[in-house]
Amino acid sequence: MLPHSSGSRLSLNCPQKALVEAVRILSRTEELYASLEITQLVKPPLPDTGMGRMCTLREKATTGTVIERVKDHLKLAHVRVALGTGRKLDSMVSTAAVCAGSGASVLQGVKADLFLTGEMSHHEVLDAVAAGTTVVLCEHSNTERGFLTELRDILTQRFEGQLAVLLSTSDREPLHVM
Repeated sequence: MLPHSSGSRLSLNCPQKALVEAVRILSRTEELYASLEITQLVKPPLPDTGMGRMCTLREKATTGTVIERVKDHLKLAHVRVALGTGRKLDSMVSTAAVCAGSGASVLQGVKADLFLTGEMSHHEVLDAVAAGTTVVLCEHSNTERGFLTELRDILTQRFEGQLAVLLSTSDREPLHVM
């Protein structure tokens, strides 16, 4: 209970999945329910951070060259590619929007020559392609796994070697191209 100009005010924090039950319980008391206000709490964004990155290549490269570099870097034999409207494998790429994992919500509306992410839905790919953006999908875990060695080194250093950080040698992308 918090002091309020018109008496007291009840403040309740709960996770989204418990909200319906919390409202059901509060509705048992007409006075509480009548003055009910729901406010979603979110963490403030940190400047210059986020889950994705917008990259401008130092030197333009063809779409085919970018795809081969991605496959080599991620040690993949195959990736899924949808060429943007009007684009070909020899079209030049100067900007790429990148988001590990499932990046569609992060990349949505971003203007770039190429999207690089793990997975997108069929319709999200169609939207990007219609906007002239080429989409390169490397599968979800393949785009996240590369950071694990860096994360291991950061944690080892931060905990001054007192923490053994082990990387799985058996974890793999569950989907396979046959």
